[in-house]
Amino acid sequence: MHNHPIPRSATVGTLPITACAHHPLLRGPVAVSVPPTPVPTAPGALPLFGHGLKLLWDPLGFMTSLNELGPLVRMRGPAFTPDVYLVNSPELLHQVLVTDARSYSQARITAGIGSQFGISLVMDMNFDGLTLFASHLRHRRAVQPAFHPRRIAAGTPAVRQATQEAIARWAPGTAIRVDTEMARLAYGVNARAVCGDTPVLEQVTAELAALSSQTTPGMYWRLALPGLAHLRHVPGTGRFLRALSGLRTAVAASLAHQRSQGAVGDDVVSQLLRARYTDTDEPLADQQIIADTLFLLWAATHGLKDVLPHVFYELAHHPDVEQRVHAEIGSVLQGRPVQAEDLPALDYTRRVVKETLRLHPAPWMLGRRALLPVRLGQTELPAGTELAYCTYAVHRNPAVHPDPLRFDPDRWLPDRARILARCSDIAFGTGVRKCIGDALTINQILTAVATIAARWQLRPVPGHRYRPRARIVISPGPLSMTCHPRGCRSGESSAPARPLPPAGLHGPEGEAP
Repeated sequence: MHNHPIPRSATVGTLPITACAHHPLLRGPVAVSVPPTPVPTAPGALPLFGHGLKLLWDPLGFMTSLNELGPLVRMRGPAFTPDVYLVNSPELLHQVLVTDARSYSQARITAGIGSQFGISLVMDMNFDGLTLFASHLRHRRAVQPAFHPRRIAAGTPAVRQATQEAIARWAPGTAIRVDTEMARLAYGVNARAVCGDTPVLEQVTAELAALSSQTTPGMYWRLALPGLAHLRHVPGTGRFLRALSGLRTAVAASLAHQRSQGAVGDDVVSQLLRARYTDTDEPLADQQIIADTLFLLWAATHGLKDVLPHVFYELAHHPDVEQRVHAEIGSVLQGRPVQAEDLPALDYTRRVVKETLRLHPAPWMLGRRALLPVRLGQTELPAGTELAYCTYAVHRNPAVHPDPLRFDPDRWLPDRARILARCSDIAFGTGVRKCIGDALTINQILTAVATIAARWQLRPVPGHRYRPRARIVISPGPLSMTCHPRGCRSGESSAPARPLPPAGLHGPEGEAP
């Protein structure tokens, strides 16, 4: 007796795909279907609210818990909004972000935020006669030279100087709000890097700080309700729009100044004034430059503002790591100020920054929308399906990163990193929509760490409770630490901890410094 294969039905989402086999008693293939196994739905959805309240109360804990449910999980949207499929698997993420990138546009969670700045690189560009994918590539290629490694390196002295000026106010035993200090540093550094040394530089810095203080009340709700992003009477929206208008005015003044000077600088605005579309040799319109600049200013600020405090938080809690960082900085710099050419030699410090970005990525949730029917693994999804991925959850998934809660910079040694799945490291995204300013952010963080750690150790104030906040980005929350000179153990400072007086600019998320 011969064993003939029995027809099987594979399940793709809620739609069955039926396998065919040839039966010996019948002519032609026979199709047999079995009940489908649906994509799992996250627990805890409420009528009208869906999973919205869980995302409000404990977004990071909720998203991380969904790793256990599989590579693809359905989240219920609030009333009148579509469900969202959460992609937990690096393999499926690589398919969405890289191999099948042409099949997706930006998602509604991106549209609700990016649209506030104008149609820019973070949004879906749409040039006549081109697909969304081709339109994005056309614009990115025009903008990319502004982020050439040589130009980024040229900005290192300005970052170092700004950092030196910031820490010059510190004194042994002083208690500082590291989150506020690094926010203030981020505003000044990025205002100069993006807009250049213009007569309105202080205005750009102040307006950027004002906008940052209104980010959560003015933009967070637009993540969930992008269709209502145009509303102007939601509480907090008026202050946000006024701050955005102030920054737009300052950026326009910077653009006019740089144009009058021949756009010869290495700042981003000067580069965008010189940019051309490669297919037509057309320059970027002023409105387009302003839209790109607004978003770049806002996004670039979060590297120093939200990631740098976490670097010093982790160093304070891992003295062995801190000791290696200090040893490397001392060996490379030999007591002199850090230069751009020193940064490649700070190999261990770079791994510390990378590990910090794994555990504390700034953007924690991004998304895509399917432009046509797609297949993810064994799941068929129709056109228009909303997808999301959580960088925080992927980075803390034990199936992706062994012992994920352990702070281990050496997991990024080449031999260990090589065996990781593609898309296991998505702090800056990946593929054609990868953050265009990733190298700029790493340069700024490394320069600041080398400058600060060469002189100071930072230690948490006794009794401090770490309370990170996940809104549009993950911020460290209020982070109070005391300053101790290098070479002096943290308990040896004779002066009692005392707060540093405020310096004037807004603190993060609207708090006073």
